[in-house]
Amino acid sequence: MAPLRLAFLTATMMTRPKNAVETRLSKNVLADNDNMMQSAAAVTIKPMDSSSGKETDAFKEATPSLAASTTIASMSSSASASTSDHIDSTPSNKVGGSGPIHFCFIVHGHQGKPTDLSYLHRAIKDKANQHGGFATTKSSEMCIVGRNSSSRNDDMAASRNDGNRANGEEDINQASAEGIINGESKSSTVVVHNAACNEGITHDGVEKGGQRLANEMLEVIRGEIEQRAQNHEQDVTISIVGNSLGGLYARFAVAKIDELLFASDEDGTKDAPHYILDDNIRLHFNVFCSTVSPHLGCADRTYFPIPRFAEIGIAKGLGETGRDLFRVNDLIKTMATSPRFTLPLALFRKRIAYANAYGTDFVVPGSTAAFLDGNSDSMHYFDADFESGRDEETQSMPQTADRVCPASEKGLFVATCYTPRMSLGNPVKSSGNELEVMSKTLDSLGWTKVFVDIREAIPISTKLPRISNPSLNACPIRKLSSNRKAVTSKDLCSAISSGRSSRISLPFGHNAICAFERGSFRTAFNKGGRPVADSLAINLVEDISMWTQND
Repeated sequence: MAPLRLAFLTATMMTRPKNAVETRLSKNVLADNDNMMQSAAAVTIKPMDSSSGKETDAFKEATPSLAASTTIASMSSSASASTSDHIDSTPSNKVGGSGPIHFCFIVHGHQGKPTDLSYLHRAIKDKANQHGGFATTKSSEMCIVGRNSSSRNDDMAASRNDGNRANGEEDINQASAEGIINGESKSSTVVVHNAACNEGITHDGVEKGGQRLANEMLEVIRGEIEQRAQNHEQDVTISIVGNSLGGLYARFAVAKIDELLFASDEDGTKDAPHYILDDNIRLHFNVFCSTVSPHLGCADRTYFPIPRFAEIGIAKGLGETGRDLFRVNDLIKTMATSPRFTLPLALFRKRIAYANAYGTDFVVPGSTAAFLDGNSDSMHYFDADFESGRDEETQSMPQTADRVCPASEKGLFVATCYTPRMSLGNPVKSSGNELEVMSKTLDSLGWTKVFVDIREAIPISTKLPRISNPSLNACPIRKLSSNRKAVTSKDLCSAISSGRSSRISLPFGHNAICAFERGSFRTAFNKGGRPVADSLAINLVEDISMWTQND
């Protein structure tokens, strides 16, 4: 089946119109669901043996874990028990128009909670409201973050309304809430959801966490569609922001969803540009974004070099997840190189990776977050000089330079680089180094990589006296971009590891980049990263809004 899918995708890429992405065989699955919980159980598919890439006998009849099912059932029950708990950015009686529903799933990391990324949740909703291109912006009915912040949002909304009345802006905001912007009716909806299925159980491996996430994503989509009680077909897009380990969970979940929905087409003859879920939901992959995710794993990518036996010891202490991350098994390699994982990831309209530069991330150094390798010659183009390296899809994307970028204003964004999308199926040339192959294969999918210097946002940092030689004070990545239009992965890997002599800080950027919130102290400590989260939200909302039915 894989060769057939690869041939189809390759042929589609060669003939696709401008601003279109690869199409995929139509998927029709789970037509006779009796209820939502039964369909959630049907989502689970056969997991893979991490060490061999084969399905394991022990899980051939696997169903979602009891913990995941209980979590989802509890959330669903709580949401249906109290309709006043959820928060909408429009009046509560407005469920949204008949246009597409854009789901944005936010996925926490190791030992994380959905509430850790509450600020990002709020930022995405706020930026979607300000964007003006959507009829409705809301938290999902199942989202615990949305329910917890409902009172805060109500107070903020009341405050904004008072100010708007004073400024004569009430009519404008009312028109926006009703989906009428500049005389044009807006019918699309944005639904934001912080995944909760992996809370407290992030030790049992990327595979199981990815399975649970796939289950929850489809359950949330079904719940929102069922709430609308409509009979016509519904276009749904999926966008994901995976933080840290959550980025790996998200990549595995995407492959699981692909396997489940693709498997229903036994003849492999259909060619619709979407999946079909429950007969009436047309499912499209939209934007994939990771923030400081260890795409190459942690082996040979630790903050400071440690011997292999020490890596293995740490891996065992972290359970199956540690074995995955330190590549004691082959799962991370397989996820980076196997078509089972790369083909579904390639179906997203856009892929974005945020990475901390200059030794500011102890947990996930920039080289693995941006999947850079010291042996790779994969080309990375700087945003201002990327025309010659873009494919048709990227060239046709409108730029968002007219929108304010809070992180750039604060000097937190060092550079944005792009890797061009390569033809699917072409073998990656390498010296045989495992990390090089992983890095090049991921780069070939076409990515936007955002490098962040979070040091000025970390409370514990110190400026050093300026050195008389200006070149020693220069930002290494900006120095590269000023001299060249494009650089290799090897160049960037060296630059982000070299640091700048003008400032030193402790490597606490891992949580700051996503404005991590948990308790008053850590929330205040990571507050400096909010401009990065705001900029991420602005660009993500813009990218989500650009989806069309031709994609």
